Amino acid sequence: MGMSAQDKMITVANRLGLTSLKDMQGTTRMVYDSNGTAALTHTFFKGAAQRAFPLTNVGANGNQFQVDEALLVEKIGFFIPTDADGASYLGTGPQGFGIKFDLVIGNKTVIKDATVEVGGEQAFYNDGTVASSVIDLEGVGILIPPQVEYYVVAKPYDGSTRAAASSRLGCYLFGTGALLNFNTTI
Repeated sequence: MGMSAQDKMITVANRLGLTSLKDMQGTTRMVYDSNGTAALTHTFFKGAAQRAFPLTNVGANGNQFQVDEALLVEKIGFFIPTDADGASYLGTGPQGFGIKFDLVIGNKTVIKDATVEVGGEQAFYNDGTVASSVIDLEGVGILIPPQVEYYVVAKPYDGSTRAAASSRLGCYLFGTGALLNFNTTI
């Protein structure tokens, strides 16, 4: 039988010396960041503490989790904000779009030159017409441990011509998480 997401998170945390992570509250977690300005290359989560909701939901800690918080990434998705304030999202049209991306945790590239195209799972920011492009890492999962910086470098391209395309873009990381839980009153 395979290892559950929770077991994998605890095993990796123990190997990193984070033995208290097993005592924290388990949860489903999603962090996202977006850029309302069209560009050929986007770096998500780096500097996100300077952006406000709804452009990002990472808050003041930016691109690292607090002590005893973590995320086992099981899905990585991309979406297109329709305007600079990040409040609306656009379907991708008949040609669609593709993303070539890297996921970096600490100073290590853990996913390099992966591609995902529209037409994958329809998750998050979906009102029936809005598509997001998702890569599913379920069964594998990649742990972002506490207090380690992480970011995604993404390059959009046209799904039909495979040529680089300037676009607004957003990225989310979804999976099993651990939240700080004191287990005592303060």
